[in-house]
Amino acid sequence: MHSLYFDQECDPDIIGIDYERLEALCNIPGLESNDRTASEEAHRAFMSSYKQIFIRTPKPLPRISWHEDKRVPEKEKQGETSEEKPSGARPKLTTSRPSHDPIISQMIKAAKKYPVERSPSENQLMMSALKLFPILMDQIDPPELRYISRMVMIESWERGHTIFAEGGFYIVVRGSVRPCDDDSSTEETKPKIGVGGSFGALEASEESSSSEVIRCVLTLEPCEILKIPHSGYAKVRKDLQGQTFALKETLVQRCTFYQDWPRLSVQKVANLIQMKNFPANHVLVKEGRVCALVAFIHKGECNILQDIGTVMKLSKRGCINSVVVGQLGPFESFGEVSILTDQPSPCTVVTQTPVQAGVITPEKLQELDSITRSLMRQSAKPTCGKLTEEEISKQYMCQERQKEWEHVKKKVLSDSLFYNGIQPGVGKWTINRSKKMH
Repeated sequence: MHSLYFDQECDPDIIGIDYERLEALCNIPGLESNDRTASEEAHRAFMSSYKQIFIRTPKPLPRISWHEDKRVPEKEKQGETSEEKPSGARPKLTTSRPSHDPIISQMIKAAKKYPVERSPSENQLMMSALKLFPILMDQIDPPELRYISRMVMIESWERGHTIFAEGGFYIVVRGSVRPCDDDSSTEETKPKIGVGGSFGALEASEESSSSEVIRCVLTLEPCEILKIPHSGYAKVRKDLQGQTFALKETLVQRCTFYQDWPRLSVQKVANLIQMKNFPANHVLVKEGRVCALVAFIHKGECNILQDIGTVMKLSKRGCINSVVVGQLGPFESFGEVSILTDQPSPCTVVTQTPVQAGVITPEKLQELDSITRSLMRQSAKPTCGKLTEEEISKQYMCQERQKEWEHVKKKVLSDSLFYNGIQPGVGKWTINRSKKMH
C-alpha cells in the first residue's frame, strides 16, 4: 500500500482510488493477508493490474480542426501568393477565421442584443473588444469609447448585398467587402476591406466634405458588420462636451475670487479653459518670471516656494534653497494677476502630487473682453506676497528643524530594531505575513 500512496502523490493526474478494484486485486488467489509468501503468478498479476485502481482526471478530447483536408494543386498554391490581401486587417484578428477569436465571438453575441438588454459585464466586454480596432481608436477620444460601446450594434449581411454607408461608421468584424459605386458596380481596382477595415464616417459632415470616405460596399461573403450611427455618436460628443464645460464652470465658480461673479462672465472664462494633467514635482510657475499660464486646480496639491536669496548660505549642491511658504489645493487658482499686470511672480509653484487643472494660456486670456479682464484683475489676488528677510529666516529654521527631527526619529527607530535583532520584511516581521496566515 505504501507504493500506492507514493504513486498518488507523485502523479498530479490521480484524484482518487477505486476501492472496488482494489478489493478485487487483494482477493487474487495467492495474495491473501494470511499467506506469508505470495505465488509468482499472483504477484505478476497484481503488478500488471494495480495501476487500474487509480482514478485519473479525464483527458480533454482533441480539438477538431476547421481546415478541410484537401490537396491543393501546385498551380493554385502559386496563385494564392499573388492574390491581394484585404486592407485594414490587424494581426490580432485573422482574416481566415476571425469568428473563432473568443473576444470577437463574444462581442458579436453581445452586440446583437439591444443596448438596454446588455448586462454590465457585456458592456465591459464590448469596450475591451473595440480597443482591438485601431482604425476606431485613432478617430475617437478615450472618454468617448465607454459611451460608444453601449450603443453599437451588429448587422448581419449575406453575400452579394450592397451596403450604403450613409447612416454611420461601419467596421468589418467578420467576412470581407469591396467598395463599389452607387449603381452596385464593383470597383475591381480597389482592394478588399477585410476584418478590422472600415467604411463610412463617424460624423455626417465628413461624408460630404471628404472624397476619400467609402460610401458604398458590396459583401463578398457572409459578413458581420459593427455600426456606429451618426445620431448616437453626435449625442455622445454633445453629452461629453456638456460635462466638460460644466466641470470648467465649477472650477471657476468655486474659486474664492470668483464666487460672486455673474454667470455670463464665468462662462466666458470657462470657454477658454483646457484641462491638463501634471506629474508630481513639476514646476508650474518660476519666481521672478511672468506666469506662463492661469491654472484652476481640480485635483491634487501644489507647494508655494520662495527663494531665500542671500539670507542663508548656499546648499552643498550649490543651488539656492527655497522655503515652503504655502500650499494650493482643489478649487484654487493662480497666475491671473501676473499675466494681466505683466508683473513677475513673487514665488515658485511646484506640484506636490499629480495635479489635474484647468489651464488658460496668456494668448487665450487676451481674447477676453476688456470688462471681463478688468473684473478678473480686481477679483484675483497675488498667489503670495514677498516675505521679509526675518520671515524667510523663521520659515527656513522651522523647516530645517522639522527635517532634522524626522531624520533623528528615523535613525533611533532603525537602531532600536537593529539591536533587538528585528529586520523589517524578514521572517515574522514580514508586512504581508497576516495575509499568508489566512
